[in-house]
Amino acid sequence: MNRKTARTKEGEEMGFSDPISIRLPSRPEYVLLARLVVAQVGQLAGFGPEEIYDLKLAVTEAATNVIRHAAVDSFEIEYQARPKVVEITVIDTGGGFEVDDLTRTPDGQGGFGLTVIRGLVDEVILNSTSEGTRLKMIRRASSSVKNTDE
Repeated sequence: MNRKTARTKEGEEMGFSDPISIRLPSRPEYVLLARLVVAQVGQLAGFGPEEIYDLKLAVTEAATNVIRHAAVDSFEIEYQARPKVVEITVIDTGGGFEVDDLTRTPDGQGGFGLTVIRGLVDEVILNSTSEGTRLKMIRRASSSVKNTDE
């Protein structure tokens, strides 16, 4: 059997290229797939186990919000790994909502999802219109994580 080995170009870092995008059915059983992908993306970016756990929790919260509130058949998650940085964008085509309404304090009626996400990532960019919602989460690796290539 003749096999070829994939090689990277000189100066090119492994795992840092175009974003990875997946479209998931808007059902809870697919959230695990979103978590598995973000775990791998976190590893490619050089994140430690605790940071990867935080990414998985943030993706779970974002996907669950879409499933509960967007009333769409499917949604998209885009992942991008860069050295020590992960960007995750969750996109739906639901009817949107007033972002200002989410600045209230969480109560028995909800409001915890975005609060949890904000505590897990370094930056949250939220845009919502009548055409849909785009939630971008950015997490930078802590300086205490050791690079295994050093």
